[in-house]
Amino acid sequence: MEEYLEATYDKFIFRVKTDCRYTKDEFWAAIKGRVATVGMTDFQQKSKGDVTILTTVAPGTELKQGQTMGDMETIKATIDLIAPVTGKVVEVNPALRDRPFLINDEPHGAGWIYRIELADPEGDAGALLSAAAYFELLKEKIVQEAKNLYG
Repeated sequence: MEEYLEATYDKFIFRVKTDCRYTKDEFWAAIKGRVATVGMTDFQQKSKGDVTILTTVAPGTELKQGQTMGDMETIKATIDLIAPVTGKVVEVNPALRDRPFLINDEPHGAGWIYRIELADPEGDAGALLSAAAYFELLKEKIVQEAKNLYG
């Protein structure tokens, strides 16, 4: 059974999957051995709107943590995809080619974006936020987003 931390604001529930590591840039990595499955946070997909177009790098691409690894267009903005880990892309989620909205429907499930073979699993994990630390940051971001929307 998957476990989540949840924060509620107005009619929105924001979920943080507890077995993932997070960036301040709103990406998560589920690290299993030397491979990380990577995706966008629930907060990011809700705050930026429905994904309409996704542009990714190809399998075999070497990435450094913090590097741009593509972009996505939503009904509100174009967002750079930022690599949460360093390594080689081994798979791009094939389901997103025809259904990029899966990022909105299941950001921690079927909406994952990449699988990356890690160059330094321990180093990357240590450079990311734990679910609990990201959850505290998320609560601050929700308050800020509310101020931006409602003044």
